[in-house]
Amino acid sequence: MVSLYQPLDEGKDEFRLLTLLPESRSTGVVHCTLRTCSLGAYTPEYLSFLRTFGSSNANPSKRNTTSTWIQSRLQPQLAHLAPLNRLHATHPPASQHRFVWGDYVALSYVWGDEQDRESIVLNGSSTWVTSNLARALHAFAAEGRFEARRESGTSGSVAGGLGLWVDALCINQGDLDERARQVMRMRDIYGSAWAVIAWLGESSFKSASAVQLVRDLAELRKAGASGEDIQACLRAEPDYLGQGCWLGLQELMERPYWYRLWIIQEMVMGASATWICCGLATLEWTTFCDGVAFLEEHLWLVKDDLLGLERLASTGDADATAWTVTSLHMIYQDLSLLSEREERGGEYPSFGRLLDIAISAECKDPRDKVYALAALMPPDVANRLQPDYTLAVGNAYAIAARAFIEVYDNMEPIREGNPWGSSKTPSWAADWCWEGRVRSSRIENQLWGPPEFFPRHSQDTTPWVPYQASGDSRHDTTFSEDGLLLMCSGFIIDAVSGLAARGKTYFHWDKRTIVHDRNWKSSYGDVDATSQALYRTLILDRVTGGQRATARHSAILSLPSTFARGVSEFSRRGWTWLAGQKYYYFRWEEFRGVNKDLCIGNQRLDDFFSDEMASDTIEFDYSEVYSSFDRASQKRRFMVTKNGYMGWVPDNIYGKATILFGCSTPIVIRPHGSCFQVIGEAYVQGLMDGEAMTLVVSGGVQRRGFTFC
Repeated sequence: MVSLYQPLDEGKDEFRLLTLLPESRSTGVVHCTLRTCSLGAYTPEYLSFLRTFGSSNANPSKRNTTSTWIQSRLQPQLAHLAPLNRLHATHPPASQHRFVWGDYVALSYVWGDEQDRESIVLNGSSTWVTSNLARALHAFAAEGRFEARRESGTSGSVAGGLGLWVDALCINQGDLDERARQVMRMRDIYGSAWAVIAWLGESSFKSASAVQLVRDLAELRKAGASGEDIQACLRAEPDYLGQGCWLGLQELMERPYWYRLWIIQEMVMGASATWICCGLATLEWTTFCDGVAFLEEHLWLVKDDLLGLERLASTGDADATAWTVTSLHMIYQDLSLLSEREERGGEYPSFGRLLDIAISAECKDPRDKVYALAALMPPDVANRLQPDYTLAVGNAYAIAARAFIEVYDNMEPIREGNPWGSSKTPSWAADWCWEGRVRSSRIENQLWGPPEFFPRHSQDTTPWVPYQASGDSRHDTTFSEDGLLLMCSGFIIDAVSGLAARGKTYFHWDKRTIVHDRNWKSSYGDVDATSQALYRTLILDRVTGGQRATARHSAILSLPSTFARGVSEFSRRGWTWLAGQKYYYFRWEEFRGVNKDLCIGNQRLDDFFSDEMASDTIEFDYSEVYSSFDRASQKRRFMVTKNGYMGWVPDNIYGKATILFGCSTPIVIRPHGSCFQVIGEAYVQGLMDGEAMTLVVSGGVQRRGFTFC
């Protein structure tokens, strides 16, 4: 296969493109050729456009640039006609081509089982590819797509046209150096493509109905349809939006495509130019995202019943499997918002958000958890992460954490560290494979609940209020020569002295793990002041949009302790969302029940609560504290400290709470030989906004150095 490839001239920005041949249709075997093209070989018209467009846009994205170019090539009276825009999105006429050699589309797909292979003919030679890729190429060939245009009066020569970029064939997979270099070009290749085709695979039972369902949900969202009305119609008539479509959608969202890590940057770079393709069914990516958004925001509580009914009708199985929601959440929470950011420009995803994305999908090599997301990182960070598959996995992760620390000039990445991962990563550096991380526990994330209360927002633009435990101090981080030790400064502020029950799973807490501190004395003052500290602690002092809690959030202290006690009152007040929490209220119910006797000074935790809701309260207040607690309690354990504080710590070990300069939250640490290990971040009520820094000035605490391994 090496003989098929000639070295690429990086100085000319060269890459290879695939062209399909008409013989594919007559022989039943895919015939194609490779050609080498330059991403810098612009037509004079496009070059002139770039000069004009660039001068009037401070920071134009590649995707926005291409969209504006398309509009500029249409006659003004035609520029906003949807049929033309849809047609030209994947089949641009020659007058819209940007390069002297034509233009190209990039394919996003899953390689599939490498033992399941088919033969195609590439440049006249038999070449083996995975069956999933072969089926995609067969589908394109059957429609005559990506074929070379013949010169008039000739039988074999070609003249430009629309090419197809496919990583398995357009990169010399036998050349490790070329592979590594091309990985770093993925952002440009997918971002510059005329379109990105997301090949989900061949059609299957009800897959076309599933695609149509998503299209219909998107239209309902666009039309401003009432989610409550649609949900009521579906409960009354489950086939209201189609028969078998919910079962088809579940199968569609379970496809391997959604769990491949590399597709994330491919779809994000494609943004509005991405098209979903499943067999012959196609749908614009933006429409797909809108449909998923309507499902997430309005039909979440009814979707399980609909799936169960259709599975029962189809298979006779009454024990219906619940929805697989990982891919739906990834589209709603990540891919759609990141695609919008790519379109308009803006902030890059945070270090923590990249970790959440990485753990939601799979890749063959654990180092690709970092490399496959490089296109979503700032260039200064990505340039420090040149793919190197000879590195130990833990070293690769340490390099990534260091890059973010140095480029952003703060210690925020250390909040993601712990010693629990399997990759032998230093505790101060996040293990990108660690599955204990829970994205819904982050304060910057959207609260779960009805969209009229908690509208979806871009985490990059919402002005959520960050913690500032170390004030405006600067870090003084250095690293050992091998990059595995991190040295920095800070001070120890407290030690954990009492703990609530540890979560055994998402569903249960273990009462046997409660640790009482019967000598605890509140640093907050009297019972009323301690009660105020408690309600702020229970919701991490952050609510909708990441804003600070206020007095109305004391509502959590009268949130009914069990669903049985609350449901009748919720229903009487017309609070439909809270009244529908039968299958979700258990987390609040379990936390209250298991920890009711936890010592808070000379009182029990339960003494601070009441089941009587005030008559003048509103549903929003109770919904907000209910969801804020759910977020706070995930992978955290309620605690009290020797110095009279309360808060949350990682749910699996004792340690000392430490303020590290340049880090926004306290960090729990423990000794490990001559060094320290990072256990995780902590929340300490009353010390999250720089209050502890006054102790440094007054000499109440000793500044010291720490070495983390």
